[in-house]
Amino acid sequence: CEPILTVPPTPHLKMEALNKQITALQDELDLKVFRPLQKRAFDASSKCCDGSKSSEQFQACLQRAGQETQHAEHAVMQELQAFQGRVQRCMMQCQDRAQTLVESKGVEKAQEAMEKCAENDCAKFYAKELAATGAKLVKQFKP
Repeated sequence: CEPILTVPPTPHLKMEALNKQITALQDELDLKVFRPLQKRAFDASSKCCDGSKSSEQFQACLQRAGQETQHAEHAVMQELQAFQGRVQRCMMQCQDRAQTLVESKGVEKAQEAMEKCAENDCAKFYAKELAATGAKLVKQFKP
C-alpha cells in the first residue's frame, strides 16, 4: 500500500516520531483491516463465477463483492486526510505566530519559536490523537 498521508518533513525528533507513527498505522490498517476485507472480496468474487449468471448479474455480483472494501478504504482515507489537514493547520498557525516575531525578535528567534511550536503544539498533540484515531479505525473496520 502506498502511504496515504505524510507530515511536512522536519529534522526534529517529535515530527519524525509522528511520521513513523503514521507509517505504522498505515501498516496496521493494511494488515488488520484491508487484507482481510480484500480476501473476503476475492472469495465473494470467485463465487460470482459459479452458476449460470447473466453478464449483468455477474458484473453486479462482482461489484457487490468489493463494496465493503471500497467503503472502508474511502472512510479511512477521509479520516486520515482530515487528520493531515489538522496537522497542517497547526503547522500554519505556528508559522503565522513565528512570522509576527520576525520584526520584533529577528529571524533566528522566530525560527526557534516556529520549531518549538511545531514540536510541542503540533507533533506532541497529534501523536496522541493519531493513536486514538488509529484504534478507532481498526475497531470500526476490522472484519
